[in-house]
Amino acid sequence: MANVLKVRPRSAKEIERIASEVIRGFQPEALRKLSSFEVEDFFEFELKNKTDVEPDTKDYPDGIDGCTDFEEMKCYISRSLMEYGDCEITRRRLRATQAHEIGHCFLHVEDARRSREFQQKFTNDSRSALERYNPDDLKAYENPEWQAWRFASALLMPEHCIKRALECNWKEQWIRDTFDVNPAFIYVRLRELKISRPLRKG
Repeated sequence: MANVLKVRPRSAKEIERIASEVIRGFQPEALRKLSSFEVEDFFEFELKNKTDVEPDTKDYPDGIDGCTDFEEMKCYISRSLMEYGDCEITRRRLRATQAHEIGHCFLHVEDARRSREFQQKFTNDSRSALERYNPDDLKAYENPEWQAWRFASALLMPEHCIKRALECNWKEQWIRDTFDVNPAFIYVRLRELKISRPLRKG
């Protein structure tokens, strides 16, 4: 398991709020009605305007779908993931990956750059690496990966929207198609929100 930076603690509530602000600024109707957030368009056309991080693609080995480089100020998505063809599962995985990397851009890039600047004041060595941690040694709210995935969930499936769908007794398929996410993503979101209600199939 790769080591990660320890980031500023953020609560789930704070992350959900930041994601809602992103939706409100780009596609406010996604907070008013049950619909999918246009994450692909945000990633391509708005990410740099909002965060100074430039979207790009890169060749990665299997198992790596994306990466945000705070030194280069670039957010990379795997080229192989972008070439999803007619595969809906892969296309929805791309949406989740873009939402996750957008989370890093909003939650971590500025803090990471400040950490580098802070360290260089004492080391005077631009090559010195930031201290990294085993994810198992961090609290979830200190882990940048947990934070970015929580952001992605809130961006693609706002809490009050998924709760409204459940109140209307929506089937799994309707939720999947409306929010444009894979089933596994739905169930992660339900666990995050501590919703144990089973979804109707078919």
